[in-house]
Amino acid sequence: MTLKYLRQILKSLADDSRLRIINLLYHKKLKVNDICRIIKHNQSSVSKHLVRLRLLHVLNDRRAGNHVYYSINKKGKAYGIIRLILARYKNVRYFKDDFKRMKKIHRGLYG
Repeated sequence: MTLKYLRQILKSLADDSRLRIINLLYHKKLKVNDICRIIKHNQSSVSKHLVRLRLLHVLNDRRAGNHVYYSINKKGKAYGIIRLILARYKNVRYFKDDFKRMKKIHRGLYG
């Protein structure tokens, strides 16, 4: 990992929305639409964050028909940093609230 790449990762992690997205995707593969509903952001905003994270190899994307599913790249260079941060700050209120909304949304879709 180069110093420049580390700086880019840390800058990306310094954004609340990206941290919330990373936290969700660390635990579950999600579609853009689901992420939007969970964090209550519009699709344009979420898509921009996803592109940035994908370009840094923080995320993987997988197309299934008309849907694209995103997940954390567990083989990426940033995975260790992400795992460390999320383990240390798992009780952040926004993270807990996002999980509650995710459970509620997925119960509604699949329950």
